[in-house]
Amino acid sequence: MKRVIILGVSLCLCSGVAHAANGSAVITEAERHVAATLPDPHAATFRNATVHAMDGAAVVCGEMAEHNPPADGVYKKFGYVQGQDDPVIFSGRPVPAKIQFNEVNSWLNDSIKLEDLEEMGCVPKGTYHHYNEQLNQVMAQRSQFGVN
Repeated sequence: MKRVIILGVSLCLCSGVAHAANGSAVITEAERHVAATLPDPHAATFRNATVHAMDGAAVVCGEMAEHNPPADGVYKKFGYVQGQDDPVIFSGRPVPAKIQFNEVNSWLNDSIKLEDLEEMGCVPKGTYHHYNEQLNQVMAQRSQFGVN
């Protein structure tokens, strides 16, 4: 009986080690894909990377900075689905008081990335809604071609 219990515990421990190693490999894969989106991939700094399962796929969520930032520096949130080439990267920039007409598409695209991160489980539910409300409020007050 002792042998059966020891064998069961050993299998559980080995399974946990294999899962942790696989999680580490997925994080490494995600960081490689995220860094590849930068002009200098070797300068990327990552933190808070975690792996969770969603719809049968491994999803990596974390934060990335383009250069070695100070502890309170700006990190961009990212999400990556294992086996895909295009990670989702949200700039995290705060919505300004005014948005120039030629910058509208950039802000809308960034907003969509935040929505994707929320669907991936990388940011709390409601994050996109709150950000989008702020963005819509600023957009409603902007002027186009000098006309309000």
